[in-house]
Amino acid sequence: MKKSTLFVLIISSFLLLFGCQNIGKDHSEQEETENEVVDESINFLVLGIDSRGEANSRTDTIMLVNYRPEDRTLKLISIMRDSYVQIPGHKYNFDKINNAYFLGGEELLKKTIQNNFGLDVDHTVTVDFQGFVSVMDTLIPEGINVHVDQAVIDDMDLKMAAGENSLHGEDLLKYVRFRHDERSDFGRVERQQEILLDVIAKVNEKMNSFTGMTKIPQLVHDTIKNVETDLGPQEIITLSSMVFSQPIEQIETMRIPVKDGFTNQTYGHAGAVLKLDFLKNQEAMQKFLSEPTPVNDEP
Repeated sequence: MKKSTLFVLIISSFLLLFGCQNIGKDHSEQEETENEVVDESINFLVLGIDSRGEANSRTDTIMLVNYRPEDRTLKLISIMRDSYVQIPGHKYNFDKINNAYFLGGEELLKKTIQNNFGLDVDHTVTVDFQGFVSVMDTLIPEGINVHVDQAVIDDMDLKMAAGENSLHGEDLLKYVRFRHDERSDFGRVERQQEILLDVIAKVNEKMNSFTGMTKIPQLVHDTIKNVETDLGPQEIITLSSMVFSQPIEQIETMRIPVKDGFTNQTYGHAGAVLKLDFLKNQEAMQKFLSEPTPVNDEP
């Protein structure tokens, strides 16, 4: 599979990891797969693409997902798209990180992350806006309850009153994309992580019910078709077996840049950017990935 954001890979993986790993396999096949499971952590690069059919697109969402089988922890790192980083081969040397995908796709973005943060990416998963809507409507047809401010309603032309509302595919996309308030992209990253955790909780709850289990094959089919990833079938089976044998018990989140880890700057070729204190952000990321205590990254 190749290219098709943020939430779809993780949610699709949760369907695979928590539900379908035993479907269609006999006991001997399960034992063979379990023998292939490794104990090392795995890094996924999850991308949300602002695509409307053009050849080159920018990443609207960039998230690193680290699965640690040794302590059964899933760690999610949102990298803000205006982070000013060094992009290999770029004529200006530095630019917004979301421009790396526009210039060189997944491979250049992976190199950019490795060069700037010292973190290798094992696999990538990409989803565009329509894929997000389709997956949300497939997985959570009942919607997700969130508090919606009037600013979001006015800016995104939502047909609802301010307060608690049940949002579905199209409206959920608008909610997680909104950034035209005083918190700008910082608020958007918070909303993305908020919805992601809610969706994971709902999917996990469904997978633990008998009715939910019976729907797994169709849910997997309807979800995966909206996701593009470099994971092969055997790798998905192996990863599924790993998480089945070592279930995720804790999910932690952080944001790059961290608090006091950037300054607001403007450059002619890039516009308004977040100029990173690389040492502070690299140290915070390494601490977050190596220790169970979440990093305080409030702006």
